[in-house]
Amino acid sequence: MKGIFYGIGVGAGKKDELTLKALETIRKCGVIIFPNKSREDCRSYQLVKEALPEIESRELIFCDFPMTKDKDKVEAAWADAAKKAVQALKNESVAFLTIGDVSIYSTFFYIKGLVEKEGFACKIISGLPSFCAVAARLGTSLAQDDQQIHVIPDAENLQAAFELSGTLIFMKIGKKLGALKEFLIKHQDEILEFGAVSNCGFEDEKIIKSPDQLDEGCYLTVAIVKTKKSGLRESEKTDGFSHKFFQNRSCKSFPCHKDVPEEDFNCLFCYCPLYALGTSCGGNFKYTEKGIKSCIKCNFPHFRENYDKITARFPEISVIADENNFNKKNNNK
Repeated sequence: MKGIFYGIGVGAGKKDELTLKALETIRKCGVIIFPNKSREDCRSYQLVKEALPEIESRELIFCDFPMTKDKDKVEAAWADAAKKAVQALKNESVAFLTIGDVSIYSTFFYIKGLVEKEGFACKIISGLPSFCAVAARLGTSLAQDDQQIHVIPDAENLQAAFELSGTLIFMKIGKKLGALKEFLIKHQDEILEFGAVSNCGFEDEKIIKSPDQLDEGCYLTVAIVKTKKSGLRESEKTDGFSHKFFQNRSCKSFPCHKDVPEEDFNCLFCYCPLYALGTSCGGNFKYTEKGIKSCIKCNFPHFRENYDKITARFPEISVIADENNFNKKNNNK
């Protein structure tokens, strides 16, 4: 009986992030292939063994895929792995495990093509992508509204990457992490938000809040970067709306009010112009015992969409300013 060749994403490092479907599929496979030369170095093995100790009773195959640009060596490694998979598939189903999601930069798809040529069926079991897990660890969103997401798998042309609009995800940088680190430090003034995680989900996980903290020796590092231009929505960049939104994330108080999504927090009206309207401002204010108007619980001016509502009331503020000027002149007579 012919088996099925399964490509299974096992998530980003925590056993409780393995999907039920992944666990169920691994259980029914008699042979499991791992994309590392030894179990000591294999993250996917460590993760699955913790969740399914019984895999030790299966045939475990560890394949060495060299990190090289030598096409002949790489293709030879693929062919060797495919040969082992095909041999096992003649009798039972085989699982090829990879961290993250199998559809994102996985060696599985090179093996899959060779296995399919031998007449065997292949199926994909998705897993939690590493950059989604990293975003969760950092407590940030990858995109809002019409923002774009760009996955950058190298450090060849970082300047071109920085010209892209939206969120930049740097992964698979490997030995060139030092080049990324140097570039980000140099362009720190252009960065609106930065966060990275090394070895996400594993015991040696490290959360990184600043580019200068990047460890050049850690291959499994995913960095999420939002440039200052990405803080604007696509429509705001092209339709003359860029003057309506501004963020100062270097401010020690940012964000100074709660209940406003951080990516939509507008710092433009740090000092609210509607304050001058007193009880007619429309905000969530109160007067203290000393008669001082307190706006500490008001977040109205910090919502991105309230720009037009605020500027629409500028004529009222102008009237008050004229009245104040008139009164000052009369008092000085």
